[in-house]
Amino acid sequence: MKKYILFGVVAGVTISALAIFFRRRALNGLEFNGFFDSSTVADDLFGDAFEELPDQP
Repeated sequence: MKKYILFGVVAGVTISALAIFFRRRALNGLEFNGFFDSSTVADDLFGDAFEELPDQP
């Protein structure tokens, strides 16, 4: 009975680790997809947030 419990725990941890690994691998590089896309314009993202900053002399 003890070996079945141990096998279940080991199998559960292994499957969870593999699922997390493959999910991170599949989503790698998509954090900023659509936000910092090359088609985005800075004015759409930030508006006039930087217009009040003085220019550096």
